[in-house]
Amino acid sequence: MSLLFTFYTSALLILGIVAMAIAAYAWRRREMPGASPLSLLSMSTAIWLIGQRMELVSQTLPAALAWIRIELFGIVLLPLAWLWFAAEYTGSLPWLNRRRLAFLAIMPASSLAVALTNEYHSLFWTSLTLRVENFRTIIDSRYGPWFWLTVTYAYACLSLGAYAIVRFVLQTARLFHLQTAAILVSVAAPWMVNILRLTGVIPKSAPDLTALTFAVSLGAFAWSILRLRLLEIRPIARDMVLQSMNDGVIAVDEQGRIIEVNRAAQMVIGQPASQLVGKLARDVVARWPEVVERYRNVTEIAEEIEVEIDATRRWFDVRVSPIYDARRMYRGRLFVWRDVTEERRIREELRRNNERLLEAQRALTEARDAAEAGSRAKSAFLAHMSHEIRTPLTAIIGYCQLLEAGIERQSLEQTRSDIQAIHLAAGHLLDLVSNVLEMARIETGRSDLHCLMFDVAEVVRDVTMAAQPLLRRNRNRLRLEGVDEVEEMWGDPTRVRQILLNLVSNAAKFTTDGEVVVRVAYVDDETPPRIQFQVSDNGPGIAAERMAQLFMPFAIAEHNIGREQRGAGLGLAISRHYCRLMGGELTIESAPGYGTTATFWLPARTSRVVQAEVRS
Repeated sequence: MSLLFTFYTSALLILGIVAMAIAAYAWRRREMPGASPLSLLSMSTAIWLIGQRMELVSQTLPAALAWIRIELFGIVLLPLAWLWFAAEYTGSLPWLNRRRLAFLAIMPASSLAVALTNEYHSLFWTSLTLRVENFRTIIDSRYGPWFWLTVTYAYACLSLGAYAIVRFVLQTARLFHLQTAAILVSVAAPWMVNILRLTGVIPKSAPDLTALTFAVSLGAFAWSILRLRLLEIRPIARDMVLQSMNDGVIAVDEQGRIIEVNRAAQMVIGQPASQLVGKLARDVVARWPEVVERYRNVTEIAEEIEVEIDATRRWFDVRVSPIYDARRMYRGRLFVWRDVTEERRIREELRRNNERLLEAQRALTEARDAAEAGSRAKSAFLAHMSHEIRTPLTAIIGYCQLLEAGIERQSLEQTRSDIQAIHLAAGHLLDLVSNVLEMARIETGRSDLHCLMFDVAEVVRDVTMAAQPLLRRNRNRLRLEGVDEVEEMWGDPTRVRQILLNLVSNAAKFTTDGEVVVRVAYVDDETPPRIQFQVSDNGPGIAAERMAQLFMPFAIAEHNIGREQRGAGLGLAISRHYCRLMGGELTIESAPGYGTTATFWLPARTSRVVQAEVRS
């Protein structure tokens, strides 16, 4: 075996291993554009190289024929992989989608099937003869019609892919010319040798150098991958992004000549790229001398400038950045500008609006401070007057009770009647003051709840006993429903008693010769389960226009009602506040002539003491 033959076969094996390494490298980066077809292209090359090496060292025709058929897997797949790679890398064959690629794969699959079954029809080879010269296996073959059909298909794929690459080279900037040129060399070299062999320029007795020329291909691919970062840069994506930008972009080299310009910049300048590339930038923008002078020697800046375009003054955000190559050598400048005229107008308008809003905010703040000061003064006054009012009123009521007892022993009926009136008026005044002070505590955030388990029936009985004088005075009847069906609940018994007493007192006060009904029920078809209290009367009802004001503090004082029914209008507001504080709600339903129903509910179970602060 000659030294040259040994070197040749060893080179085929080494190159095949290198091709497999490139395939693995590309497959690991298959998410990058062009990586998947490159992996298939490299693997097809590896199969061809290793198969040819084993063919050359085979000593029998069946063994050589077996390796030839293995080679065919790589040979027939390589053109399709190349076309797929060219389409995906350049993006210039949009019609070549996955479905059409699958359709084009029918021909390689058919060629493999015909070659593997050639002994039955001789469509691929009409004859195969093996001879060994100097330990080298030489296959003399005559090709059938299907072989030439396969060759035609292969060169059609290669030509179409090469066309896409060449057209792309002519449209890209110089930065990517080395990449695409390396790709073209890697594909053209082996197939040029193959053409020379098939046409007889290279005799069949000479070694088939097609596989050897793949050394050039692999070198070009390896250089593209490792040196030019073939899989890390996709020129078509860069070009698409650049051309679709709304910002104007111009790249100039070290001499100030334009090497790249996008569509937005062309529109501003008013010339196509074919007339701009290669010209000096200062000549292109000569009609804006202030721009030329401003950026003549600037390599990096970011600012806004005003420029006149078509007799209109416009503002642009201009950014100048230096361009460096992989060795950090200065190669030029990149100019990017964006029209910010409208943005600047909006910013100016927003600034003026902001000044007006700040002025209005200052006025509102002053008004709020004044209102809060008045509210604090009112609350402070009411809190301060607590003892000053409650103490003498309590004394009056006490003396009236003593006097009433003495007069009763003396049988002075008329005097007792007058004293009872004093007692009732003082009690009414005390309730009024208590409600005002309660509202003051609520507004100052000092209303508290003290929850515990309590008996519902006991609270209802306390309320009915306290309301008896008012019920008798207006000759009303009281009826209780469902009180004994609800045993205990969790809440603040003082506040529940206060709410219920307020509702029963209102019903008794505004109803004459009627009936007041108090209902208590456990409602479990709601979420959460609740204890519901209802107080209904058959009094005159409430007008619709007054319903919306029922829960407003002091609202009732504005209505023309009898003095004996007049109050501060705070009872319902206070009741709703505490009802909500305990997690429930208070509502009123009424219509003129149909009476009134007040309903409030509380959660059936609340397992913690609630401390709350309510701010006005």
